[in-house]
Amino acid sequence: MILDKIQLVVLDMAGTTVDDTFSVHNEMIKAFKDYGFEINREIASHVLAIPKPIGIHAILTTIFNVNNSELESQIHDSFLFHMNAYYRDSEMVKETKYTSVFFHFLKERNIKIVLDTGFSKETAELIVERLNWNTLIDGLVCSDDISIGRPKPDMIFIAMEMVGVSEINNVIKVGDTPNDMLQGKNAKCKWTIGVNSGAFSSEELRISGADLIIDYPYQLINTKIG
Repeated sequence: MILDKIQLVVLDMAGTTVDDTFSVHNEMIKAFKDYGFEINREIASHVLAIPKPIGIHAILTTIFNVNNSELESQIHDSFLFHMNAYYRDSEMVKETKYTSVFFHFLKERNIKIVLDTGFSKETAELIVERLNWNTLIDGLVCSDDISIGRPKPDMIFIAMEMVGVSEINNVIKVGDTPNDMLQGKNAKCKWTIGVNSGAFSSEELRISGADLIIDYPYQLINTKIG
């Protein structure tokens, strides 16, 4: 089984454990529109799986040829306002299929669970509380905790230190973006698992290093690979 000898599973949030493939796109589009910039979901996808200030900077400089740190901060504040309102109030917020069951399965086997995300700590904690995961997960690594973010492996290494896992060969990374796949490969995780959320194609995940592609994390139970 793929989970044999695994001590830690590091999972992305939006699109992987949280069933909201396009909510980040939509709220980022609103944030840019607040300041007179029209972007679509394809452009908004540039902020996925990385710290949002870095993604906003990339969009402004590469798409609009604008380099303005004050504007970047304002757009980010607007994004946080819209994103947090969505996670706090929307009836659409839910976990991906059987995710809590999967978390219970891992805990019963003393496999640690850490969520890593490009969201700020404020947003990530809001999601965890909304979905009642506080007692299920062992840690949370957010964009506030690192300076660069995915695809660099730092968040995985922080997660390992957080829960006392020393060998990367005992770690699985699960995510739904190419940056998640590259992160897992850069860290040299035992397995890097792609989730087919719809944000990216299976081929894009495969090219970026996915060892296996699933529809939701629960499917890792009883899955064999290799």
